[in-house]
Amino acid sequence: MLNYRLGEGRLGFMRRRSVINLLKSRRSIRIFKPVSLPDEIVKLLIEVGVRAPPFYQLYSFIWVKSFEKREKLAELCKVDSVRNASIILLACGDLRRFSRMLDILEHRHVLSSDKHPVETIICIFETALAVENMIIAAESLGLGSVILDCPLLYAQSIAQLFELPRGVVPLALICIGVRGESPPLRPRLPLNIVLHEDTYREPTDEELKNFISLLDKHMEYENYVKKYTGKDIKFIDYIKAKTELTKQIEKENEVLIKYLRDNMFRI
Repeated sequence: MLNYRLGEGRLGFMRRRSVINLLKSRRSIRIFKPVSLPDEIVKLLIEVGVRAPPFYQLYSFIWVKSFEKREKLAELCKVDSVRNASIILLACGDLRRFSRMLDILEHRHVLSSDKHPVETIICIFETALAVENMIIAAESLGLGSVILDCPLLYAQSIAQLFELPRGVVPLALICIGVRGESPPLRPRLPLNIVLHEDTYREPTDEELKNFISLLDKHMEYENYVKKYTGKDIKFIDYIKAKTELTKQIEKENEVLIKYLRDNMFRI
């Protein structure tokens, strides 16, 4: 693997970019070049991540450095991004640490109860905020990234792989590295559907159909499904397959719900 240091090579790590332009031009990268990045970048990303607006900082990150664990993750997630990315971080919701801190204060606290929906939602929200900070920081360094949901889909297996204690739940996998592709910007829902004034406005079926059609045409033009999954199917059929409620999915959901409850994630 190639090695780069801060400020060297074509990466332009210290390049200054407009924050607004950076946010508007960001796109997920799933193909990475085999480049080794210095440890200081990971530490910098975490430093930036923890500066996200906090409630209680209910998160922890596992830096996946072991080749064997990367391979096991790649097998579980079924994506090459895990093998090729320079940096792999496992984002975890962490109610365990906060519960221990509250125990030290010696009072009857909410996490000692069987019901704590507010703290559970805050935990997920805070983790997402920290991850977003890290993703944007990586962009500012000229690096690409993608967020994978497989840790939650295979939570028990991944918790066992990384020896996560009770109260620490794997939520997402962050893959960061040097871009090996330059995909186009993909469609997003129009503002008149996501921005509401004073009251919620239900989008019409026509508006939703128009967006689905726009997204489908773009993904077909990009050859998205074939490029990233190797499957020769239409994008809409791919989405339907991913979201279909089968008996197997119902069974897996029950297992996941039990795992989350057993690990203090209760809504």
